[in-house]
Amino acid sequence: MIEKEYLAVRVASSNDAQLVSIVYEGLIDSLNESIEHIKDGEIQKLNLSVDKCRDIIAELIATLSGDSEIAMNYKSLYIYLNSLITEAHIKKDTQKFEEAKKIVTPLHEGWSELGEKLFQESVEKGNGTAVVSGMTYGKGYVNDQVSRSEIRWEKG
Repeated sequence: MIEKEYLAVRVASSNDAQLVSIVYEGLIDSLNESIEHIKDGEIQKLNLSVDKCRDIIAELIATLSGDSEIAMNYKSLYIYLNSLITEAHIKKDTQKFEEAKKIVTPLHEGWSELGEKLFQESVEKGNGTAVVSGMTYGKGYVNDQVSRSEIRWEKG
């Protein structure tokens, strides 16, 4: 439950580049889960994590707009990732999942770096704040959150 709340806060407080980074992070997490499920022989869980990978890739493709060279390159990359994941799933091949991670990881890092840069610029321009905190009240507990320019949302 806390992880979902943490993710909800991250999404609500992120700029566009950070949102893309979060999506890539979810894809990497699902690829890692797929690898672990193969190693553990948990085929049912593998099917679920592969479906999650495919859903994320489908969402990434759906967000592409226009027919620019960049959009077409991303689309080709996502289609290749989907075929790589499908092959990995069919063959239960952890190396194919690792290859997919090697493709996604630099994308995640690039979007994360851009998101942090945009966040820093908004703070410097006065469009954001350096420290934000808040409390939410749930069933029988209080959640507190803190964000600093050098530290993203974390459990306070």
